[in-house]
Amino acid sequence: MPLFICTLQQFHLILKYSNSKGDFAIDTLEQRIECKEIDIDAASFYQTILLELETLMEDVIGTEESKGFVGMVADHVGAMFHEKYKTHLGDKKMSPEVIAQVLVDLKRRIGGKFSVSAITPDTIVLQNSRCPFGINVVGKQPLCHMTANVFGKIVSSENGYAAVELNKTIANGDGHCHVVVHLKPQQNQKDVAHEYFGVQ
Repeated sequence: MPLFICTLQQFHLILKYSNSKGDFAIDTLEQRIECKEIDIDAASFYQTILLELETLMEDVIGTEESKGFVGMVADHVGAMFHEKYKTHLGDKKMSPEVIAQVLVDLKRRIGGKFSVSAITPDTIVLQNSRCPFGINVVGKQPLCHMTANVFGKIVSSENGYAAVELNKTIANGDGHCHVVVHLKPQQNQKDVAHEYFGVQ
């Protein structure tokens, strides 16, 4: 068998299709297609579906209505995520430090790259350099409301109140995200942030 450099995926295919003598043979149509390096996987599939659905909603019902639908989905998802973290972390009320790390951890698990910039008793400031929705998110600003609403639901469920500012977003073409989560009401906040209320 000739010597060549291969990817890990190709190496696994070599093992799969090697016979007992160590010879590598691709004989079937299935094998010829499977060995191609096509950039499709589960993550990219779901990202593409979500991005296309968002585009369709904007075209059919408009940007503001699309934000509303995304927000309703995010509200349910945020509640589920909050319950999962509470189950594993315990029933004790989370401190701002714990809440911040929960938000960062959540985004890490779904493909984002958030980090904590600052924490005070009143605010949590987060930065992000990689969007969970992929590189094609630019121009899909309503999807930012998924992040805002999930964060708002988790924080308000734990803290009783949250307001989320999306000062900069990758979707808006800023190259990174700058998110401020307020833990207490502020004056003139309604002009710049989305407010969320929870029952403690």
